[in-house]
Amino acid sequence: MKKLSSALFPLALMAGILLLANSCRKDHDEDSPQSNIFTQKLQTLVNTSLADYKVKYPDFPGGIALEVISKQGTYFVSAGMGTVTNQVRFRAASNTKTLTATAILLLYQQGKLDINRKLTDTIPGTQEPYLPNTAEYNIPYKSSITILDVLRHRAGIFDVSNDNIPDTVSVPVPYKGQNYIDFMLAQDLTHTFTFDELVGAVSTCRLFYFPPNTAYHYSNTGYSILGKIIERVSQTTYQQYLVENVITPMGMNHSTMPVSGTDQTIPAPFASGYILLTDTLINVTLSNISANVAEGTLITTPDDLGHFLRKLITGNGVLNPHIVNTVMLDCLSTSSANAGSYGCGIGYTNNLGYGHTGAHAGYLSEMAHDPASGFTVVVFTNCWNEKTQMTSLYDEMTSLLENNCYEAKQLFTGK
Repeated sequence: MKKLSSALFPLALMAGILLLANSCRKDHDEDSPQSNIFTQKLQTLVNTSLADYKVKYPDFPGGIALEVISKQGTYFVSAGMGTVTNQVRFRAASNTKTLTATAILLLYQQGKLDINRKLTDTIPGTQEPYLPNTAEYNIPYKSSITILDVLRHRAGIFDVSNDNIPDTVSVPVPYKGQNYIDFMLAQDLTHTFTFDELVGAVSTCRLFYFPPNTAYHYSNTGYSILGKIIERVSQTTYQQYLVENVITPMGMNHSTMPVSGTDQTIPAPFASGYILLTDTLINVTLSNISANVAEGTLITTPDDLGHFLRKLITGNGVLNPHIVNTVMLDCLSTSSANAGSYGCGIGYTNNLGYGHTGAHAGYLSEMAHDPASGFTVVVFTNCWNEKTQMTSLYDEMTSLLENNCYEAKQLFTGK
């Protein structure tokens, strides 16, 4: 689950719940009667869900974009976004984790790292440990945490993105009792965060949730650590490695991963992002995303993301089917209170399939693929409704994302 808090938007968001038009990929006969029927039904689905939602929230400025890739073909519809195609860009947030996990498992597949080794173990063929032996990376339980624990959010690594630094920490840091990222942005909105800096805050404050592999706790900072490991093993930057070894080979030609605090725009064409407060509407399209490198920086399109996920899970991407099926999709329960489960950068949702969700100010998204039916769906909305804080936000996730995913699957598979 992903949560985001800020001084401007005080709500702490948990988003682990779950565009007119024709597809740019001509995977079906756009003029066939069957194609027209599916397109019309999907269009009615998003039109109706948005209209029903706006009965409750008439000033909601956002829309819905939805792409389905199925045995019948590829279909794209939208509502409330004007004239857009399935190459409209948006911030995919934590869906980035699936790409980061893909990169780690690709290095594992190539024998360049071992996910079952500890963070303090040496990189194959070198005398260098996976993480530097420096103060910035002296996190609690470092010598007991495996790379696999981090992939599965079972390492107990404190998340400086989602949680405030407790005011009870013994070290005299100026951000005590505050969110570290918000604290830094309050001083400089263009500050470029680094892996060393983010993990360093955890090390300095000696923070953790639990001993490794004893429970589940979602951690963006854990994926910052995976980003650092990718850089040390590959001897290149995280961004360069992902572009050259995952994004380009997987055909994500309209996707980017910004890393600088000054790189705050989204390449055109894009859907603007908004925050709807009780009596205020704020455009949050511009954003310093540098604190989220390796865990939430991806800018992509419904078509890029949908085809990436489909190729990945079917074993037609950069990972072979054995790695995908026996490692990545080996999901463990996240809680005794619900049926959720999580593998390596990917979760499983009953009756929907494998995928991920994403939440970054102004954007909520979900992607899923069901191997049994061959059904893939990507959906996003471009506004956070905070009129009644968590109540309206959860209502939005259910009404505009989750319900549309399930109903689209029912339409194409009957299940």
